[in-house]
Amino acid sequence: PAPTDDEDGQMRVDGTTCRAMDSNQETADGAFSGQPITASAEDPPVVVLDSKGKAFDQLFAGASSLVLAQSNEKLFHEAGVWMPETSEWLVTSNRLREGTPDEHVRISAIHFPSGKVRRLHALEACITMANGGTTDFQGGAYLLSQGMHLVSGSVWHIDADLVTATQFGPPSSCVLNSPNDIVFHRASGSLLFTDPSYGIEAQGFRTSHNPRKGVYGAPISAPSGSGQEACWDMLEAGCQQQPNGILLSPCESKMYVSDVWDPAWRKHHGVQIRIPDAACGCDPGAARKVLQYDVDRVGDGKVSLSNRQLLFDLADGDSGGPEESGFPDGIKCDIHGNVYAGCGDGVRVYSPTGIFLGRLRVKGGAANLCFGGDDGKTLLVLNEHRAIIVSTSTSGALSPYGA
Repeated sequence: PAPTDDEDGQMRVDGTTCRAMDSNQETADGAFSGQPITASAEDPPVVVLDSKGKAFDQLFAGASSLVLAQSNEKLFHEAGVWMPETSEWLVTSNRLREGTPDEHVRISAIHFPSGKVRRLHALEACITMANGGTTDFQGGAYLLSQGMHLVSGSVWHIDADLVTATQFGPPSSCVLNSPNDIVFHRASGSLLFTDPSYGIEAQGFRTSHNPRKGVYGAPISAPSGSGQEACWDMLEAGCQQQPNGILLSPCESKMYVSDVWDPAWRKHHGVQIRIPDAACGCDPGAARKVLQYDVDRVGDGKVSLSNRQLLFDLADGDSGGPEESGFPDGIKCDIHGNVYAGCGDGVRVYSPTGIFLGRLRVKGGAANLCFGGDDGKTLLVLNEHRAIIVSTSTSGALSPYGA
């Protein structure tokens, strides 16, 4: 459990709220680069544009890229939330020291444009195995915890200065498997997030689990206590092997979910949580696709999903096979409704109707991405060991808060 008063006075955990007492004391460790790194003339380019036509060319006209920060550990993996108050991206690492008693995830902030990285110790003290995040549209953020062992996953709110974290949920009766990604539906005031079961079925850091996995909806106005339980709904519990990334279109009428799974990843053969069957049109094997849903408001801060369709599948077309394109992990949207997916070969860009427009080829691929900067036109690509920025001619759908 987290301490109630840290001995060095740097952080305090009070119930379900964590607060850094002096955020200026939070510093990057020696694994980080402190300044942007530019490639020499002899180095291969950081990002290679692979255009399929005019639509892609217009998005990246005159684009440039550089490595903003890098590490010898996989520190740049998920979240990627633009924080306008501090001019930083909030990011989470991959699992570090996995399989040991010290297995954990780091939470960091990358300053733009300096590239300075600071570790957010106070947030790590209460947000266990942090994962995806999103803006609250008021300068703050929501961040997901995957939980650990018997402790359920959870949802946390982060203040605009990256100093305080307050637990939002789940209700005490609800166990979350290993929440992965989250978005905020402004029109309804509801948080939508994915809850796959990677933590118990594939990665082994969870021992408790929910017999269902899917997409949840939770109104931010939900009452506390027993009244909260009735407000948390599983919106979609079928036709997804493992719901991963989640995204809303600019007008919030469409929701996209990346479905990501390979049976070879399964390590816990004693637990197998609901595999879709042919009745719902799903292959019970590997999944490398992005699904699309209509989002409808149903009152009381709630939404419903309908009209499930396939947006794109990396198993089809010119993806180059799983060895090259990998799996669609984090997904984001620009103001035109184009969908950007972090994949094994970099960032793939699709039109709102699922037409492949082109890709940003990145060695080592992209786990996640996020628009940011004052004008929302700088794309951050999270490449595990590197945080790469790419200038664009468009902006994120959630600007000025990043997408």
